[in-house]
Amino acid sequence: MKYVKKIGKIVVEKALGVKLTPNTICMGVDTAQHSTGIAIIRTTESSVILDNIYIITVPSKTEIKDAIDLFVDQVERIKGEISKKYKLDKNMIEDCFFGRNVNTLKTLARFSALVYDRFKGLCKESVFILPNLARKKVNFKKSHKSVKGPALKKEIIAYINTALKTKITNTDEADAVLLALAGLSKE
Repeated sequence: MKYVKKIGKIVVEKALGVKLTPNTICMGVDTAQHSTGIAIIRTTESSVILDNIYIITVPSKTEIKDAIDLFVDQVERIKGEISKKYKLDKNMIEDCFFGRNVNTLKTLARFSALVYDRFKGLCKESVFILPNLARKKVNFKKSHKSVKGPALKKEIIAYINTALKTKITNTDEADAVLLALAGLSKE
C-alpha cells in the first residue's frame, strides 16, 4: 500500500507550531452518522507519513440496526487491512457532543464505542477527544469566533492541506487527519 503523502517532520511541526512524537503510528477517527473518516499517520525521526485515509459510508434514512451492521462490516474490512500493516500506538476517536438531535447523538455514541471495541486489540492506547480539544492540540485557530459549520470545515481543510501539503477536499478526511495529528502532538 503506497502512502498518501510523505513530508519532512520539521516542516509539519513548523506549520502546526507543535512538536510531534517520532516513531509513532496514530489513527484518527472522525465518527459520523453517515460518513466516518479514518486516517493513519506515522512518524519517523525525520518524516510524517499520511499513510492511508478511509471513509465509511452509511446511507441516510437507514434503520439504526441496518446502519450498525453496515458500519461494522466496513470497520471490520478496514481493521483487516490495518492489522496486516500496523501495530497502532494510539487511536484518537472523536468524542461525541450534543448538537441538535438526540438520535444523531445516540448513533455517534454507538459508532464511537464500536470503533473503540473493534480496534482496541490493534493499538496500545485509545483516546476519546472532543473536536475542540483535538484542534487545540495542533494549534488550529478559527479565523473568527463566529465561524461554525461548513465555514469551519473549510478552515480545517485549509489548515491540514497547508501543514501536510495535501489536497484533501473531504471534511471527514480532514477531521480524521487532524485527530491523528493531535494524537502525535507532544504535550
